Amino acid sequence: MKTLSKGSLAKLFAGLCLAASVQPALASADYPPAIWNPAASCNYSSRSAAVTHVTVHTTQGSYAGSISWFQNCSAGVSAHYVIRSSDGQVTQMVREADKAWHVGNSNGYTVGIEHEGYVNNPSAWYTTAMYNASAALTRDILASRGLAQKVYNGSSGWNAVPADSLYNVKGHVNYANQSHTDPGSGWDWPRYKTLVAGGTSGGGGTGTTLSWPLVQYGNKGERVRTIQYLLQQWGYSLTVNASFDTATQNAVKNFQSSHGLGADGIVGNATWPALTILTQQGDSGAKVRAVQSQLNESGAGISVDGVFGPATATAVRNFQTSKGLSADGIVGDNTWNKMAW
Repeated sequence: MKTLSKGSLAKLFAGLCLAASVQPALASADYPPAIWNPAASCNYSSRSAAVTHVTVHTTQGSYAGSISWFQNCSAGVSAHYVIRSSDGQVTQMVREADKAWHVGNSNGYTVGIEHEGYVNNPSAWYTTAMYNASAALTRDILASRGLAQKVYNGSSGWNAVPADSLYNVKGHVNYANQSHTDPGSGWDWPRYKTLVAGGTSGGGGTGTTLSWPLVQYGNKGERVRTIQYLLQQWGYSLTVNASFDTATQNAVKNFQSSHGLGADGIVGNATWPALTILTQQGDSGAKVRAVQSQLNESGAGISVDGVFGPATATAVRNFQTSKGLSADGIVGDNTWNKMAW
């Protein structure tokens, strides 16, 4: 983050961390899993050069405080995205088509990603959720432009300044003529490189990072119905009406709190994987109803009775085949993800 004093963010915006907005944010147009919460127009400008690089930053402050700072014209800085440490929630603040002010004379051709935390305490702030969310975002930025994944691997040192031609994903400190040191010596570049390529997290993850839809207060439809059924399976008492109402929002917040997630009431990349449950033949209950209702959206025509019998297993296998998945009839992360989209 290109600020007058990065360390001042914590003092300037400590109170703002406690004041989360009650209004649901819009989904990002550039990256659907992200929330759209724009920076002040005085803190960015139009872009004339093509995007070729991604810049990794550390906020040196809180997630909420950084978002607020980018919405303050006194800042004179911004970034395209900000990622929360606790659960990997992504907020977009500047369109990728515009030039955020985050890395000095390299602003024109880069997309900037801010990561909540402090460079002198990486173990506390650089979480698996953050690494996963950031890598998925970077992968999307590169893929949408047909750019190769040339992620810096840290081999020349955390503060080296390799030529732009060698790597198109680097830290703030790795660009020429910079005064900042983020993301610092504690950023795990080999791990991040593996994640951007679609590998495992190296921090307890078991597979590739999945991108999930953003569902929040005011939304309606099958995704909401699925969330409500799954909340019922987790023991929450609420009506399944396919409408993300206040009762659903409160249940989501309670679920998030109980699972150590940011309790914002929005179901996104962090909440979906925690909410979904492995479901297979012989199971029963609300999670099976969620599966059956989703399958009927695809034309399966089965009863939504909460019993995972042979007909449901066949419908699951047919769905998996249609989505290019292994047709094992078991609803795990990959199948839930395809259903959610």
